[in-house]
Amino acid sequence: MKESIHIKNLGPIKDIFIDDIKPLTVLIGESGSGKSTLMKTIALFRWLYKMHNIRSYLKRSKVSKSPFRFRMNTYFKNCGFEEYLKNNPEITYKVEFSDNRIYILHFAKNKLTGTGDKDLVQIQDLYYNKLSFISETRNIIPLWAERGASLTGAYLGFYFHEVYNDFDLATENLKELDINYLKLKLSIKKNQSNKKYFVHAPNKEYELTLKNSSSGTQNAIPITLIADHFSKHFDFERAFNESLVKFLFKTDNLTDFKPVKNLGDIKKKLFIHIEEPELSLFPDAQCELISDLISKCFITNSNSIDLIFSTHSPYIINHLNLLIKAHDTNQLIDSAKVEFDKLAVYQVEEGKIEDLIVRNQRIINTNSLSDTINNIYDKYNQLDKDGRLTEK
Repeated sequence: MKESIHIKNLGPIKDIFIDDIKPLTVLIGESGSGKSTLMKTIALFRWLYKMHNIRSYLKRSKVSKSPFRFRMNTYFKNCGFEEYLKNNPEITYKVEFSDNRIYILHFAKNKLTGTGDKDLVQIQDLYYNKLSFISETRNIIPLWAERGASLTGAYLGFYFHEVYNDFDLATENLKELDINYLKLKLSIKKNQSNKKYFVHAPNKEYELTLKNSSSGTQNAIPITLIADHFSKHFDFERAFNESLVKFLFKTDNLTDFKPVKNLGDIKKKLFIHIEEPELSLFPDAQCELISDLISKCFITNSNSIDLIFSTHSPYIINHLNLLIKAHDTNQLIDSAKVEFDKLAVYQVEEGKIEDLIVRNQRIINTNSLSDTINNIYDKYNQLDKDGRLTEK
């Protein structure tokens, strides 16, 4: 299965086309360049395609009445895109199978097409996916987890509550987890009403509540927990059945439902999307976190996972070159390696993207990411002994 997306006139995005969204996709660029907008759009259209698959499954299983509608204004509002609609954005998301069966979702003039009865997904192409979008607001999770019961009705935005739900699900059957890249262990203590989260270093006698740990720890642990859960423990059958039952109850069509395909025969995929995984981490820890993520998603995983993340860190991009080399030499760096043909790295700038992959050399071009360091070095060399920049 191949995914592609073409986005025009969506907020900071002028015209971006990705012909093949790779299993590991990395976006780097300045703040406001459009990285998050691009990633949220990919996540949204993956979710829309998931809903179209569920609708197709139900329709082909003799459930004639549609259990839901595609409300694009609501979805755009959840993404924080409502102001972008005035620029008449156009988005085309395409899923293509090896024998040229193609499914297209197209959004233009505030209307989504490609989800009608004539566009139903064929039985052999049906698949169910689970998406997680880990937003940069994840550092609120430790406080929310402790005080959430006393904050009934509080709302911190669509993406925060989505990632918190994934965090809570990931800790449901977990007692402890090693966070090796931080040299910490997370412990989860449960009672009838809530869960308490603690971190401690093996070489120290004290432990801290997660909410009182460092900002880097609070930002990183939700990522690791969610990735670990989806990698090994996510129950597709339970999630799929819950989705179906919910839709069938809405339309009172349980008795009409005659499954067109067994769940075990339906293709399955997990998608993890992360905003700036490196937040508040020292460069060494940034690289080790990425290795941990890649190991969980592509090396030790039981479930099929695609990973996409945005970053400001040139350290991470350079580290990916090391992981490419590790794969090519059949080695592991911090339990990770990256298969070159399954990786894409794009620099987002002025509403467009530049592909940083140098295919004939099997590396990522990081030259442009060194400009700031080079500029500082040049200015340093220009300073005379009195502290003034030397005139050229």
